[in-house]
Amino acid sequence: MMRNLLNKYTTAITATLFVVVAGSGIAMFFHVGKDIVSELHEWLAMALVAVAGLHIYKNWSAMLIYFRRKTILAPFALTLLAATAFIVPASLEQRQNPIHGLLSKMQSAKLVDVGRVLNVPVDELKSALTAQGFIIKSVDQRLSEIADASQKPPRAVVMTVLGTRRP
Repeated sequence: MMRNLLNKYTTAITATLFVVVAGSGIAMFFHVGKDIVSELHEWLAMALVAVAGLHIYKNWSAMLIYFRRKTILAPFALTLLAATAFIVPASLEQRQNPIHGLLSKMQSAKLVDVGRVLNVPVDELKSALTAQGFIIKSVDQRLSEIADASQKPPRAVVMTVLGTRRP
C-alpha cells in the first residue's frame, strides 16, 4: 500500500511543491511580496525536501545509475561551489541581518515610543492591537510585555504595529 502511494503521488507532489517554492523564491529574489511569501517559502521548502527524499527513495535504482556513470559529479560539484561562494564570504564578514536587531529593539520599546517613531498616534496603535486580541494595560508597556500579557509571540505585536498605517 505504501509503495503504491509513493509510486502514485511522490513525483506529482514533488513537482507541485517545486513550482510553488520556485515561484515564491523568484518573488523573494525580486523583492516582490518578500514579507508575505517568505514563511510560505520556508515551510513548503521543508515539505519539498521531505517529499524529494521520498522521490529519491522511490527511484533509488535510477539514482545508482547516476553514481555509476558519475553523471552526478559535475552538478554536485557546481552546486557545492556555488553554495561555498555565498557561505564563506558571509561567514568571514560575520554579517547579520540588521532587521533581526531592529525587531528585537522594537519588542523592548514602549508602545508610546513606537508610535512616535512610526509617526502613528498611540491610540491608533492601541486600537489596532486591541482589534487583534492584544491586552494593553498602558501605552507605557513594552511590546514584549503586551505580547506576554496576551499570550502571543512578540513578533505578532511588532507585525501588527508595523501594519498600522495612517490613511
